[in-house]
Amino acid sequence: MKALRRILFLLIGLIVLAGVIAYADGNSLPVDHSVSVTGAVPAPPQKVFALITNVADGARWRHSVRSVKVLPPDAGRDHWIEDLGHGQTMTFLATRTDFLTRRDVLLTVPGAAYGGTWTYELSPGATPDETTLKITETGFIHPPIYRFVMAHVFGPTHNLDQYMTDIDAAAAKP
Repeated sequence: MKALRRILFLLIGLIVLAGVIAYADGNSLPVDHSVSVTGAVPAPPQKVFALITNVADGARWRHSVRSVKVLPPDAGRDHWIEDLGHGQTMTFLATRTDFLTRRDVLLTVPGAAYGGTWTYELSPGATPDETTLKITETGFIHPPIYRFVMAHVFGPTHNLDQYMTDIDAAAAKP
């Protein structure tokens, strides 16, 4: 029984130590960040732009989106809420839309632990049926543990990479 108790205390101590190390590492990482991914999407710019800007259909093709509630436009700009499941929702506002070339989207949650903007830049691909898409996330992550997880567990481009995978699959469909 004593040996089992020692093992239990040792395990608890290791978990606490790992948490302290993760917190300290996350605290050493910058709050603000900017990361980009670029890829060739197998569709013409009109189709890729339509996928990006038709937010109401996002749940149909985006892996992490369970549903979308389109809000009334804010000064003529698209405004919506995405339900990501597990009780997590995010509110977005399109702050800039340049037909077929650019879309800037802002996460609008006052006092949020994380947030920022995604900038989608479209340009012609190598063929008429291909679009080069660059997505840049410029944002912040306040809690040190979140910064640790994003930097060392998921990777800083995790969400961008998933979006690129999703839009590639959606664009490839007829």
